[in-house]
Amino acid sequence: MDKNKRTQQIQQHIKDNSISCTSMVVTVFGDLVSQHGSWVSLASLIQVLEPFGFNERQIRTSVYRLVQNDWLQVNKVGRCSYYCFTDSATGHYEKAARRIYAAHQPEWDNNWTLVLPVSVPDVKLEEFRKSLIWQGFNTLTSGLYAHPSSERSSLDELIHELGIVNDLVVFTASTSDLNSQGVLKDLIKNRWKLSELETYYHDFLRFYRPICQKIFLTLPEPDECLLLRQAIIHDYRRILLRDPDFPAAMLPPGWVGHEAQDLVKRAYNVLAEPSIYYISQKMQNAQGSMPEPDRRFFTRFGGLKPHHNN
Repeated sequence: MDKNKRTQQIQQHIKDNSISCTSMVVTVFGDLVSQHGSWVSLASLIQVLEPFGFNERQIRTSVYRLVQNDWLQVNKVGRCSYYCFTDSATGHYEKAARRIYAAHQPEWDNNWTLVLPVSVPDVKLEEFRKSLIWQGFNTLTSGLYAHPSSERSSLDELIHELGIVNDLVVFTASTSDLNSQGVLKDLIKNRWKLSELETYYHDFLRFYRPICQKIFLTLPEPDECLLLRQAIIHDYRRILLRDPDFPAAMLPPGWVGHEAQDLVKRAYNVLAEPSIYYISQKMQNAQGSMPEPDRRFFTRFGGLKPHHNN
């Protein structure tokens, strides 16, 4: 598959799935800009996003909206504009990054986290509910949210960010009863709509598996590597917004999400180095060329291959 055909395939995929330019800008900042000094020129953003089929007007409009919505901040130097995540956007990104770039799922300790909002103010309740759903919680019964994990870092951050520490109760619960475990597994399948999630993963693999099989054999040019890296991470991130991140013990055998994670991990490892080369050669911030990636970048997916200058 030649470069033009693969780029056209990505562009058609963007159109078919109604992927917004604004959403793709967020992916570029989270996956790329945040790791290379945090700031990027508008001209470089346009350069990276145009191959997806977005025009300059769409990109400028999306960036403007993200500034208005407190996702991006702007710094003007002469006639040039440079952009960076706001502090609140960085917080959202770091929560997402823990899931997106995880090396593997930790061992489950058979504990569930239960959240009971007792007196969360109405003005904060909807944001709290949406954030819980994103983290994989769902209602076991009216007003009681649950997730089969005792890992609480993202939940604790959310509670403190919203200032509702004294407005809810958080429990840790477990059951050793086999019948109860079976009921819970059925409840998860239905309440969390696993069959719908499974379809998303199958669609992801159907589109990206043949592309990845080819790039594993013949590595594309650096600009195409960056395009593919951003496309894969964007689509994977969109699925994770719907994925409750359940432990294997609560999932059907041969869960397709594990195959998708493995494909993303392998593709990212292959695409990382040439895409870094493109970023350092072609993308700019106010000081000139974008810097080398943050050291933490190389810990993604359990450790990436080190970058060597071409």
